[in-house]
Amino acid sequence: MRRSAASDSSVWSRLPHELGDAVRPRIPEIARACVDAIAAEIPEYSARFTGGSGRAAAIELARRGIERDVDRVGTPALWQADRLAGFRGHGRDAFHSGLSREAVQAAVRVSSRVTWRWIADIAREAGLSGDVLYGAAEGMFADVETSMAAVAEGYSAAEAAVSGTGERHRRLLRALLGGRTPAFTTEPFPAEPGKEVDNLAAASGLPLPERLAAVAFRALPGAPEFPPGLLPDHVPADPAGDPPAALTPAPDVDLIGLTGLPPGWTAAVGPLVPPAEAPESFRVARRAVDLAARGLLDAPGPVIWCRDHVTTLLLLADEFLVAQLASTTLEPLSGLSGRRREQLAETLLALVRTRGSAPELGRLLDLHPQTIRARLRKLGELFGDKLDDPAERLRLELALLAERALPDRG
Repeated sequence: MRRSAASDSSVWSRLPHELGDAVRPRIPEIARACVDAIAAEIPEYSARFTGGSGRAAAIELARRGIERDVDRVGTPALWQADRLAGFRGHGRDAFHSGLSREAVQAAVRVSSRVTWRWIADIAREAGLSGDVLYGAAEGMFADVETSMAAVAEGYSAAEAAVSGTGERHRRLLRALLGGRTPAFTTEPFPAEPGKEVDNLAAASGLPLPERLAAVAFRALPGAPEFPPGLLPDHVPADPAGDPPAALTPAPDVDLIGLTGLPPGWTAAVGPLVPPAEAPESFRVARRAVDLAARGLLDAPGPVIWCRDHVTTLLLLADEFLVAQLASTTLEPLSGLSGRRREQLAETLLALVRTRGSAPELGRLLDLHPQTIRARLRKLGELFGDKLDDPAERLRLELALLAERALPDRG
């Protein structure tokens, strides 16, 4: 029989505060050990935890969970209702991320086993009695049972929530973003990939447009859930999925509601493309979201329109190469002091863009023509004939724009 929440809480409440005091400083180590064990033992998690951001997010989630559980030690009648709500949330997130129910429940078991081993070792090091170890074991084993049940509930609820039209829309979304394209053929038996997408489109009731734009979403840790009603029902969308995305043939109309995204949310709208190129539109949108998160791409609100940032997206498509371009092409400026270099770079960019005279550049930069002439003489000394070569001028312009786009590399 499953223990009640109250009885589980009483187990922890009977343990001495000394146990919690001994464990708390080691919680970050325990969290890392839990994530490493899950990645090593559960193949579905291995790839997700290999990247720096995925592993870091998992460690932080584990740290908060362990800290919350340790807070119950020696605290009478404290069984936080949000603990089980959190595990139900893990179950929902696992479903939307494409993890199996078995994998997320196995992760609970592995994490609990690793945590127990650490707690047992720490308790022995602290000289706590065998009764304390026995009580901690009883509490841990009870937690595993209730936690796995909560995960299963959340997973099942997510499965039920996506049945019907919404799920058919999401399947079409994932198929197109995964590179599976419509057949667009009159043959009675088209190729399987195209047939699959055509069938998904028919099942969803959505005619495939000639062109569509992909939308990439990003939510900061702790951001509220994606609000319902921001997107029309006919837009295939999965803002909570992996990856979080949407597709629309009419972004200017369908995405008006995204101006109401809550704090912590960002959306980027990729270029309009044929359905077969939906993965490319999504790739550009994800790149825009990533650059915005690093402060390298500005937008007046929560929605980034890639069409307004084509130059920056092109320049930063390969940051290593563009940094090399800036470094080598602008090497003649490297010996100058910061302010002097900035002034000459500003004048150089205006020059290669306009080929204007000193008075024209003066008006453009709001400087006296004599100041411009002095700068032009210095630039002539530094760059010589390159200033008269169209190919070199283009290279200089690209390098200067790249330096602006990547200020940390300048």
